[in-house]
Amino acid sequence: MLVVKFKERAIVDLQIFVRNYENSFLELYKDSGIWSEDEIKNIYIKSAEELYRKIRDGIVKRLKDEKVLGRKENSLMKEVSFFVGNRLIIVLFSDDKKANIRWVESIFIDRKPIIF
Repeated sequence: MLVVKFKERAIVDLQIFVRNYENSFLELYKDSGIWSEDEIKNIYIKSAEELYRKIRDGIVKRLKDEKVLGRKENSLMKEVSFFVGNRLIIVLFSDDKKANIRWVESIFIDRKPIIF
């Protein structure tokens, strides 16, 4: 098994996605007049934190094994796409075989439209 580590770019990709997810719901319920507005906002903040963990853990689970099924390779990096829940995750990664580290270089997360 390899140690899966995230490069700064990948961390930022994930943080931006989750921050946008959270902000879209916080903006929706800002000044809504609903008596439980703060409670609803707190639910979405917790949901965003859980989404971050779920995606991060899903990436680690998928990449920790020596062989990654479904990967596409080029000379510098490899790409794999898979689902975490119902979200499509596309990960670019590279291997440092000497150090036994698999580096997550970049993450793309398919955004689902929010329908009201």
